[in-house]
Amino acid sequence: MTNTTSSQRTDWHVSLIGGLKRRGAERMPADTVVITPVGGADLDLRDARIEEVTSVTKISLLGGVCLRVPADVTVEVEGFSLIGGRSVEPGPPDTPDASGRVVRVRNYSVIGGVDITRG
Repeated sequence: MTNTTSSQRTDWHVSLIGGLKRRGAERMPADTVVITPVGGADLDLRDARIEEVTSVTKISLLGGVCLRVPADVTVEVEGFSLIGGRSVEPGPPDTPDASGRVVRVRNYSVIGGVDITRG
C-alpha cells in the first residue's frame, strides 16, 4: 500500500513473513515503513535519489535493517532492539555531511539490529 497524495509520500510494506529489499536509481520516498513479524529491510541507497531527509521505520519481532548509503549522507539511528546491535560505518573525515542529505533509521525489534555501510 502506497500513499502518493503529496510529494511527502509514505511507502508502507506490511507482510507476515518476509521483508523489503530495495536497490537501484529510483527516487526514495520521504518515509518508508516496514512492518513484519519475521523479516528485515535490506536497502541499497548508493544509487538512489535521496531528498534532503528520508526516513526508514522498521517494526518486527525478528529482523533488522541492512543499509548501504553514499559516503556523503548523514545517517541517524534510533529505536530499540532487545537482542541486536548497531554498526554504523563513519563517513570520510574530510567531507562529513557534504550533501546535506539525511537518512533516519528507526528500528524497533525484539531480535534484530542495524548495520550501515558507506560506499
